[in-house]
Amino acid sequence: MKTHVLSMVLLFSVFSVSLLAAVWIVDDNLPRDYRYIQDAIDAASSGDTIVVKTGYYPETITLKSGVKILGEGYETTWLYGGNSGTVVTATNVTNAQIDGLAIYGAPNDYGINIDGGSLIVSNCWVIGNEDGILIWDNSSATIRNNVIESNGDSANGHVDYGIVCLNSTPLITNNLIRNNEVGIYMAWPDSAGAKIINNTIVSNDEDGVWCYQEAHVIIKNNIIAGNGGFGISAIYNSVPIISYNDVWDNAWDNYSSQSGGVAAPGPGDISEDPAFVETSHYYLDGDVPSPCIDAGDPDDLYDDVDGSRNDMGWTGGPGGNTGPVYNSLMSGFIFTAVGKIPVDEITQAGDDQGLANVSAGTASELSIPQYTDSPFGGNLWIQGLFGPLDTSVYYYRILVAKWPGVKPPSIASAVPLTDSLVKTYYTIQADGTVKAQKYNCGPFTQSSTGLEGFYMLTEEGYWAHRDLRIIWHTGSWASGKYTVFYEAYNSRYEKLTLPDNTQDHFIVIINNTPVEAEIHAVRDEDGQEIVECGMIDLADNTENVQFEITARHPDGYLHSFALHALYGTNKNLGNIVYQSYPGPGAVPPKWHGVSHETFNSEDAVVASILAPWVTCAYQFRLDVYSRITDGYNYLYWSQFNDHYYVNVGQCAWCGGADVNHDGTVNMIDFARVAERWLDNTCGPTCQ
Repeated sequence: MKTHVLSMVLLFSVFSVSLLAAVWIVDDNLPRDYRYIQDAIDAASSGDTIVVKTGYYPETITLKSGVKILGEGYETTWLYGGNSGTVVTATNVTNAQIDGLAIYGAPNDYGINIDGGSLIVSNCWVIGNEDGILIWDNSSATIRNNVIESNGDSANGHVDYGIVCLNSTPLITNNLIRNNEVGIYMAWPDSAGAKIINNTIVSNDEDGVWCYQEAHVIIKNNIIAGNGGFGISAIYNSVPIISYNDVWDNAWDNYSSQSGGVAAPGPGDISEDPAFVETSHYYLDGDVPSPCIDAGDPDDLYDDVDGSRNDMGWTGGPGGNTGPVYNSLMSGFIFTAVGKIPVDEITQAGDDQGLANVSAGTASELSIPQYTDSPFGGNLWIQGLFGPLDTSVYYYRILVAKWPGVKPPSIASAVPLTDSLVKTYYTIQADGTVKAQKYNCGPFTQSSTGLEGFYMLTEEGYWAHRDLRIIWHTGSWASGKYTVFYEAYNSRYEKLTLPDNTQDHFIVIINNTPVEAEIHAVRDEDGQEIVECGMIDLADNTENVQFEITARHPDGYLHSFALHALYGTNKNLGNIVYQSYPGPGAVPPKWHGVSHETFNSEDAVVASILAPWVTCAYQFRLDVYSRITDGYNYLYWSQFNDHYYVNVGQCAWCGGADVNHDGTVNMIDFARVAERWLDNTCGPTCQ
């Protein structure tokens, strides 16, 4: 017997899927390269085993008798049909098995189509197809230890199924069958003798098990609970053999007999809360009392793996699942970015919770500023992704809740955003030209309830900004800390429950407060204020000039400020002062800046940020910037300008008696002349 090893390396993130290596098959120790599973199947012979390594495989496959397909686990090994038909086809396949893969991507067809034969389907995750598994044409397939969920399209006008069996006698055992339209559908006389044993069939939209037209099947040791229709229904002379099940809390009734069909509690049947440990995997635990533990058929043929009496449900019996193996790696929603800032660069705990803190590496790789303790404001382009298995999602809502204090808000307190969202859809036409069309993607209102804030999911085709979920216009919202949530809905505006994760919500600080910028006064070295448009008379080019300014953000989100000395034609003497976050004495994450603080030009000259004065007309420009960002740029800056003439090294009274150039001749001018004469600071021009 040869072993064919299908090896593919995957780099998978929420942003992209990469196929980095080829498939290779070991055949008599001579490797042969393949890219796809189907290539390996075509090359295999009866008795061979193909081992599918962890990876993502975008293809549909047709199985072959005598060949086993073994994946490395459905958490990491994904077979995606690409919406192009049935994902796995097995026609009269015998002595074969498919194991350990996630099988999805047939929204208008079957995940697995078993036409005759005796295929074994085990340890697979069959999800997001129109029908999960079709078994027909007198097949005796074995369906065991699988998760079969979220198959069906409620909007397609007909009923879909997790498993549909026609004229066949499969063994369906130890499966979790949930969130499909109908859990299991059994039909036609040749299905008599099919076995549905030790399954957990829960939360399906309609019936848990539907037996039709003389399908006399065995239904034993199952938990059939919380389904939206009947627990077990029988119609048109179908008389299933029912025993040792917990059939409980099904919406229409636990048992339904119609048109000659008979469905009624059998020996050992109960109707009690199964007391699942948790409802993501629907496990029972001996430490938590449950009426389903040791309550299955007492025949030792059905004993649990530890030798005790059978536990009802998919964890019981000789093939029971004894520990969590289910992982929704490809289902759920995550927020990915605000503008260009990845959500994982927004701090979610500590003093700077809700502020952007972008690492140097991320800033370089994404060509964005290295935001530090930056709140958000303006118009926020919030982006996010649903998992590729979430094919039932048609609408979504983005909701926000303001923190009332230090305790985080719940989604129950959140309100939906209702900002308009328009996207462009591109169509490649037959002649190769591209047509662009604008679409209103929301918000829509659900007419039956009046609920607002629904947006259309844009996944298929060519969309500009496909992953943009909303543009949040934050200007009308109060400053503060918010948690951003999402909700998913199907095409009928029915709310969907997707697996939770740590990035399906995030915390963000919103602030739209502007900065303050003002030059209050310019004074000479004696503290005498210079009037607007006046002359600053200096004895030499390093004489001190004082500047009283305010450069601040009222809420502490100042980025930087600079007081520039500009003169002549586009010339820059440098800065009287420059400070950036964190400024002197700042305690992150807050820095307010300065208010009515005086800065001296002589200090700037010593610090080498200002060149010595030259005689000329000057503009003193104060630029003040906040740290607030919309994810693309910094927002909110202000500028203040003041203009003077600087006169360096000239005798004050040689050009006139108005020594201080305030427009009048008075005793102040005389005092200045006397002071300079006595100090001999005028220079030789005074002689």
